[in-house]
Amino acid sequence: MHAALLLAASLVLQPAPSTRPAWVERLPEAPGRLYALGTADLAVQEGQAIARASDRARLEVVTRLRATVQGRTRVATRTAEVKREGLAAGSGERVVREEVSVGARAEDLPGLVVEQTFTDPGARTVYALAYLDLAQARASLASRLERVREVRARLGQESSRKALWKLRKLTLDLDRLDESIALLALTGVGADLRPALQSERTAVDLRLDQVNRADLPPLDFSKMAMSVRSNVDLPPGVASYLKSQVTACGVIAREWDPDMVLDLAFSGGSKGPEFIFSDMDVYRGVTYRMEARLTLTEGGGAPLTRTVPIVIVQGDSPEGMVNQFRRQIERWLPRLLGEFKAEVK
Repeated sequence: MHAALLLAASLVLQPAPSTRPAWVERLPEAPGRLYALGTADLAVQEGQAIARASDRARLEVVTRLRATVQGRTRVATRTAEVKREGLAAGSGERVVREEVSVGARAEDLPGLVVEQTFTDPGARTVYALAYLDLAQARASLASRLERVREVRARLGQESSRKALWKLRKLTLDLDRLDESIALLALTGVGADLRPALQSERTAVDLRLDQVNRADLPPLDFSKMAMSVRSNVDLPPGVASYLKSQVTACGVIAREWDPDMVLDLAFSGGSKGPEFIFSDMDVYRGVTYRMEARLTLTEGGGAPLTRTVPIVIVQGDSPEGMVNQFRRQIERWLPRLLGEFKAEVK
């Protein structure tokens, strides 16, 4: 009887075996892949913690390449005072917002993916495993270089404002490709593409110089088309509204073969990007948020303008947030389009 009790007690006192995957303790090794680990605190919603851990893992992969990368972690804090009998008796600090972003050079890097995530409630930690597939990276870079060549070939000897800004964007595409190849330099991947890249740069620079010296008529924006793209499913009314705003700016709203794209990249949400998402804060309770980045790009995705952040925060309910979003669009879309028009004059 006593032996059985002792056995039961020993089983209770034994620590539970770890269920954490092996990659949390030791990174996997596989030919043609570069792995890294990212973590995040579970003090926020699990979905947001997973997203942050994933971003950190991707950033760590790039850091392992020993290249300059614009990655940053931003932590915002709020201080709450505890009052007793009308007097401030002390204060405490708590992290209420935390953002991890990976710079444009890292985001451009193809083949960089998050393979697995793991949530450890006991440790209040989320783990993410990311890797860079070197073969996929090389294939994607080669494909992007070929697209630059095809666009230049289609332009031929055209001398127009439209050809001018397309050639300017091709130089930016080549710069981004050059940066990605440099980022992979220590792995040797993509080095074989550099001669073709330099040859294409010479051809683009020659055509750009020829068009720059030509007497060009103004760019007719009334004949240019713009589509609307988003990384979330927009409510039907919002999608229709955005198209109407494109038309109001004097540009054709068209989804197929657009010259320009109104690109809306939303973030936040417990399970991925959402148009409007809720956030829990110990001081303010539930708040509703909209976080997006607005950019005008050319049809292939290269940015034509700066990126504008749209952030709307509201307590109690999400009512009225769509109207606030519309006001932001009405403010920024004409302004960005105007800046682009001024650039290509």
